[in-house]
Amino acid sequence: MNALSNAGAPVTEPWMLPDGENLLFLLGAPRSGTTWLAKIFDSHPRVLYRHEPDTVLRNEQLPFFCAREEVEAHREEARRYLSRLMNVRTLKSAGSLPLFPKSYYGALTRRAHDGMVYSLHAANTILRGIQWARRIPIPDMIGRSSNARPLIVFKSVSSRGRARLFAEALPKSRIIFILRHPCGQVASTMKGMQSGKFERTAAFRAVLKTEEGRNLGLTADEFAKLSPLEQCAWHWAILNQKALNDLSDLEGDRVKVLRYEDACSSPEETARELFSFSGLDWNSQTAHFIRQSTTGPETEDFYSTNRNPLSAANRWRNSLSARDQQQVMEIATHVPAGKIFASARPPI
Repeated sequence: MNALSNAGAPVTEPWMLPDGENLLFLLGAPRSGTTWLAKIFDSHPRVLYRHEPDTVLRNEQLPFFCAREEVEAHREEARRYLSRLMNVRTLKSAGSLPLFPKSYYGALTRRAHDGMVYSLHAANTILRGIQWARRIPIPDMIGRSSNARPLIVFKSVSSRGRARLFAEALPKSRIIFILRHPCGQVASTMKGMQSGKFERTAAFRAVLKTEEGRNLGLTADEFAKLSPLEQCAWHWAILNQKALNDLSDLEGDRVKVLRYEDACSSPEETARELFSFSGLDWNSQTAHFIRQSTTGPETEDFYSTNRNPLSAANRWRNSLSARDQQQVMEIATHVPAGKIFASARPPI
């Protein structure tokens, strides 16, 4: 386990109910719109947001791609791990920007909380490479007199292979799984690798060991000979299909699959639907954030949440050649997940 966090500190208040009744998993691949959608949730006054705590506190005891037949053996360890993740309150997990007013603390508490977060961000920027600013725990500051527990939203781009395990470890939690068009996903991943933000690792090839990978019959030697674009496309197909298969027979009121492009074309309508699924009411703060985050100037910031979402979602149509687009779609449509986007296949 990586202990680079306050995660070993004692939990001061068990905000998560025992079976995850007030927990929402927001899962997807890197570069699939999860950060923007997570911030839409974070804009709700009743949401307590945890941004990728599983990248701060890792658990090597749990299989990264958990097979269905392994779930029972790992359920209790996963339950303990998820409980610890809720207490990861480092700058990355509990201090992601922008910040929003919350119903569970007052004006003075908000000033103290936000002041601490902004100060830590400033220290992290000025003292780049110094770890202490990233390790200091940020208190949630939820008052004991708060009328209702917050809805905890846990966003992860690392847990698609553990989706079923987490769902069974906390059997009353809910899951939103986000799929981005394979061409958009691959184009963005390729851009990240070229800029040095991403790298292909052993885990990239490990998808071949999943049931979905084995069923496709692609060997490790064959995979190694593929171009980076082809490897990204196969990774998209195998891991997203695994997640869909793992979630397919859970109760319908627990799982929602969302195409990122649908959220981009109708942001407020999609947000209202997701909030209804999650038990949240609509509010003016979220409406304002959606308008603000979708009408700003175009930006090339790799992790920005302020951009024209539909333009960003379709940028691959110009950044990938027609041949590359065709190649990605030929690979992606080997699985049902890719066929979801077959109608959006660009003309060659």
